[in-house]
Amino acid sequence: MGQQPRIHVPEEAEPRAVPEPGPAKGWRAGKPGIPDGPAEWPERGRFSTTGPDPGYALRLISLIGLPEDDGRLRRVVTGLMLARSAELGRAPVPEDLDVALMLCGYGDGLSGHLVQRRRRWLNAVPHEQRPGETAVAEIDRGLLALTPAQLREALSSTDAG
Repeated sequence: MGQQPRIHVPEEAEPRAVPEPGPAKGWRAGKPGIPDGPAEWPERGRFSTTGPDPGYALRLISLIGLPEDDGRLRRVVTGLMLARSAELGRAPVPEDLDVALMLCGYGDGLSGHLVQRRRRWLNAVPHEQRPGETAVAEIDRGLLALTPAQLREALSSTDAG
């Protein structure tokens, strides 16, 4: 819109060549325990299995289903799915559910000690703050990165995991 010819615009109302106030300086948290950047983020413990879209793991479980209708099994499988998807740097996919079920001992040709381990994980669920925390802590990260075929071979050939 044009300016009226008889209105004088003062200099301080003109657009500034340099933005004022200047750009914000780097901010740092003054409290202990608050990470200021990616380099300060904790490596293990509760922070190690965070990945994108954890709610989709629950949706996959409800769509595909579990071998047993047990809320404790749902929590263990969810935790394993989230750990695997975070390990691979992506959101959960149906392959994560297959791997989680194999790690829980579901499938043909898998060792009997996997069933005993699953029972131990299910008994630990009521005492966990996060879904499947015990299972995720006990599983080797290398097993989480395997494809279902590679994992089946690894679990059937040895007592891995």
